Amino acid sequence: MNAVTFQYINDLADQVILEYDISIPILDIDGVVQRIGGKVEEKADLDILYDGRVRKDGAASFCIEVATYLSPRRRTFTIAHELGHLFLHMGYRTNWKRWMEMDDAVYMPFGVSMQEDQASEFAAALLMPRDQLGGAIEKHTHGDSVDMTEVAKCLHVSPAAAINRGRLLGYL
Repeated sequence: MNAVTFQYINDLADQVILEYDISIPILDIDGVVQRIGGKVEEKADLDILYDGRVRKDGAASFCIEVATYLSPRRRTFTIAHELGHLFLHMGYRTNWKRWMEMDDAVYMPFGVSMQEDQASEFAAALLMPRDQLGGAIEKHTHGDSVDMTEVAKCLHVSPAAAINRGRLLGYL
């Protein structure tokens, strides 16, 4: 992902946080989805190749379906990832023409792709905005080491997600 796309995605996540008055850390991702105009449904019958998917559910609504077997933190990241597809690739509230052309389509790309990377970056930026991550890292830095397990707990994400984001933003 190039620097311009990275910045656009992070700026979009910041705008979504401001527009919908989302508190960080996100403790209730289902409530965030409702505030944005959608709903979350848990599905036991999702294909093993993916944890979630998003679909248009009328002209002004959407539904994110997630697998029932996900841990709470993985579930939150998956829903945030699907919000990335919603805003970035489906055009929800960002590109009216694209959104209207979606019909009642399900957005569910498979495997590794540029769009998957973009949606994951959106999820990371939504769950761990730069300033909040930096503050958590500063709070849990002791000498030359950072307790990333505590940083992850502060932001309600997995340690791996916090470490990846910290490295990407140049904190680690």
